[in-house]
Amino acid sequence: MLYFKRRLGDIKPYTIGRCRDLKPATMPTLILESAYFFMHNQTPTFKQNVLSAICNGAQVYKNIFIDFEYQVFSKSFTRNSFYIISATKSNFLHLTGVNTQLSADQFFDKALNKSLTENDFDFTKKGQTEKMVKGSVRRKFRFLSSLDKIFGKPTLVEESFNKNQVSCTFAVSENSFTLGFIALPKCRPNTLLKGNELKNPKSIDSIKRRKRGESEFVDFLDEY
Repeated sequence: MLYFKRRLGDIKPYTIGRCRDLKPATMPTLILESAYFFMHNQTPTFKQNVLSAICNGAQVYKNIFIDFEYQVFSKSFTRNSFYIISATKSNFLHLTGVNTQLSADQFFDKALNKSLTENDFDFTKKGQTEKMVKGSVRRKFRFLSSLDKIFGKPTLVEESFNKNQVSCTFAVSENSFTLGFIALPKCRPNTLLKGNELKNPKSIDSIKRRKRGESEFVDFLDEY
């Protein structure tokens, strides 16, 4: 075990052997300084990790879903020949799994400009224990900065996707996570799940995109 002694404003380590030579009156100070040292070199808390992932994920979400709209086509679709993805800022909050008193738009804006703090969200939800909510968040937050992967060639799709109490118009997965969409009438991100949860996966034949505000979709999937 290490103790610490202050010298010229610095905290320097002393072994137990060296501490035998110190006066007893110095021990409380040494113990306090030791605690201070370890407290300021501790690993990030779970909530700090979630906060970092949310802020990083907000930028990815903007680049992918706020700046662009997408047209997804699969020969396997039976309800529609294609779907248009047109997400909003408010959809981001639901993907994080956390609870907040901010509006969904405010939450996204603060995450995007990195002014979001640990006090802006918690892990409390009606009908769920904090442990349950944290478990759900833990399964989601690590994928927030990887949302762009769903538009790669390996991505699979399933129409009329259902998981637990969540129903989606369709969902896509690139194996590490699954992203579900709901049509309102354009499709918006509705749920984020760990792993490939598709029960009847089919191939995507084309993905086109357009900058928000433009009228023409252009080929996009082949760029990856």
